[in-house]
Amino acid sequence: MFNLLISRNAFFDENENIRKEIYQLMDLIENKEIQVFLVSRNRNKYMSKINENFPDADKIKYVDRGKISRKVVKSNKNLMLVGAVEEDIRIAANNKILMVNPAWITGVDEKIQKYGYKLNNFSQLIQCIDILNLNNEIFCDLKIDDKTRLIAVSNANKYYAVENEAEMIQKYKETLKFGKEYYKYAVYFHYLTMIIGMEEFSNVDYWMGMPSSNGSKENHIYDIVVRTRWLLNNRRSDDLFIRHKPGKKSTYMDSAERIKQGCKRHFETIHLNPKYKGKLKGKKICVLDDYFTYGASFECIRNLLKKEEIGEIILVAIGTFQKPYYKEDFIIEGDVYRPNYKYTLNDKKQIHVQVNDRSSNIINQIYNIIKN
Repeated sequence: MFNLLISRNAFFDENENIRKEIYQLMDLIENKEIQVFLVSRNRNKYMSKINENFPDADKIKYVDRGKISRKVVKSNKNLMLVGAVEEDIRIAANNKILMVNPAWITGVDEKIQKYGYKLNNFSQLIQCIDILNLNNEIFCDLKIDDKTRLIAVSNANKYYAVENEAEMIQKYKETLKFGKEYYKYAVYFHYLTMIIGMEEFSNVDYWMGMPSSNGSKENHIYDIVVRTRWLLNNRRSDDLFIRHKPGKKSTYMDSAERIKQGCKRHFETIHLNPKYKGKLKGKKICVLDDYFTYGASFECIRNLLKKEEIGEIILVAIGTFQKPYYKEDFIIEGDVYRPNYKYTLNDKKQIHVQVNDRSSNIINQIYNIIKN
């Protein structure tokens, strides 16, 4: 059973009438395992109106704002809050509940608009719930070294695609590489099926994004990182990786050149943020990027963090092109919190990328969900 919490201000309008969208919602969930909860502090006033308008609606229950953690929260994978007022922020943060910014109503608190995930209507929201209810099938899961694990959520290579997977790969690319909005929610909730469902992500100390080649934060990956921090109540917001000068885009390089240069080209443009100096030893860090091909950017990050004696690293990519991963071990000298540290290659070898074919079934299910 999925529990959908709806803030009183998102359930009732300014005249305290039930919003028309709620009637649409009840039609949408008629044959689904979804339980709706009205979140309020005045049970008698609002439940009486609900009973008048939905006399047979056993799918609408009441929960007091102060009792959500005891009455409703069992697993944050099966829970979502449609917020409206600032108090909903605290409820979501304290209970690690995914919060929705309901774009279909006006007067939503500014913080809800900032931290809540914007959805356009209840139909889209139900699609997101259906995605969250899918099995967690990671596309690839590699052990890079004793402290580093690399995970890719999905396939990014259309050559190996099956059925509708090729179309979804293209839509994901349009979202992540070109900033398209239409399928952004599908990418995000596909990613969330893994993040929310895996215990390994529950105790991450720092969530970070791989900096773009030009250092810009205006991309969907950075947005996903920020929302992940908020969802998991991980509030350290300072970027760990500083792109102090623009790097050469991988798309402008052929495969042979990319493999030859490896992560050296990233060492020339990236250093660690001085704000983290002395704070990384023994920590668990998760680094998110859109795609990996040969692993050069991730290897730069891994080597820098390894020098700082990180406890554990999880590298996460939304997609992989199924090329060999090149593990490069460097001896790094100097201050990695400033440019111009020294690096010497010690060893380089390929790691074969093994994939989980069942992940293609998940992509096809997402395709069917969002196409219906």
